Amino acid sequence: MSFTLPILGVTLTPSSGSAVSLFSPSAAANFELTRLQSDSALVATNASVPPGTYTSLKVTVAAASAVLFNGSSVAIGSCASGTVCSISGNAATITFSFTSPLNLTPNQNQLLDLDFNYNNAVVSTNTSINIDLTQPNVLSTLTAPLTGVPSGDFANVDDFTGQVTAISGSSITVKSTLRGSLTASINSSSIMVNDPQSQCTGGASFACVSKGSVVSLQGVLTSTGALDGTGLDVIDASTTPADEVEGTIYTNGSCSSGFGLIVGDSSIFTSGSPLASASFGSKLCLTLGPTATFTVDDGILTNQGVPITGFGSSGDLFAGQTIRANVASAISGTSGVTVTASELLLRFSRLTAPVNSISGSTFTVTSLPAYFAATPTTTPSVQTYINATLFEGVTTGVAGLSTGQTVSISALFLNPTTQPQPFQAAKVRAP
Repeated sequence: MSFTLPILGVTLTPSSGSAVSLFSPSAAANFELTRLQSDSALVATNASVPPGTYTSLKVTVAAASAVLFNGSSVAIGSCASGTVCSISGNAATITFSFTSPLNLTPNQNQLLDLDFNYNNAVVSTNTSINIDLTQPNVLSTLTAPLTGVPSGDFANVDDFTGQVTAISGSSITVKSTLRGSLTASINSSSIMVNDPQSQCTGGASFACVSKGSVVSLQGVLTSTGALDGTGLDVIDASTTPADEVEGTIYTNGSCSSGFGLIVGDSSIFTSGSPLASASFGSKLCLTLGPTATFTVDDGILTNQGVPITGFGSSGDLFAGQTIRANVASAISGTSGVTVTASELLLRFSRLTAPVNSISGSTFTVTSLPAYFAATPTTTPSVQTYINATLFEGVTTGVAGLSTGQTVSISALFLNPTTQPQPFQAAKVRAP
């Protein structure tokens, strides 16, 4: 449900001479990997290296940590069946040798895409479960964009959410409490702005976004190493926004709502709030305020006909959904932090599953991750949208998929008991 990889450094090893640094932060840079099933995160951009031949890549990491749901019928060590448990590992240096040497020429722009396989990194026996980054095939690399990414681009960067710390007609900087800052170039006259909670006077427009507002940025990394913003979702238009926390909800009978939340992102502004120290994978108890509202943030699927009635009340809450909660209060107790939400915003869940069947613009999947709520059918349906849903690793959209193929999707998870297509896909990635 969460996997945190703290990266201390990334280096390239040349065929002769000393290693060349690509990334060397002053403190460990934490990356939450489960969202990267369908998304991309930038480790470093425009790193400059000498031309030459390079034979391997090294990634040095501090101790990784994860939160998992034991969906088996038996306990694994101290992790009981049907419970959410935390696991950890040791620091390590992961070395990946290129199948063919990487030859870099002067003024060349080169993508290095790190593909981390956390299934290989998680090791279990009958008595224990932990993380071992020294296992084979934990890390691999790609040196070309995935099929389907438009020519001239390297990767799509999805849903980077945080407070606007700088903005002009040509650029924007967004800061997340957990994910750090991201700066993108924008065209204020053409960037798509979405206002899912109807906060903007006169409708969604760039004029609604100010320094201090909380937004979600959609963008693309170009072949020149520039990040171009393509869309903004207005999460909180106020220049003095409320605290917000985002994550995956799971069944937790000890919470009054019946749900806990595994933290995946946050924007915290209140001094002394217990959420200020909540990290990736922190477990919260979710409580609903007496007048809590429910809204769907359909992002790049805006105006595509997403059935937003599939998330309109507490009866539409299901384990596996990703929600962003406007925090009315956050209180520490003996069992952890309880968050009371005044607003709930449905956002895109990330999951990986095999394709079962294909029909038109929809396909069904099997073997959902165990923490997802049971659906009326064992093969829930995924709805895609022509000219809106992004496809990576596929050239012809849904028609390019095949039965049995494993795909990762970024999708709104609507009430599966009322919606024939509970998953509304913004992206489909075929690894």
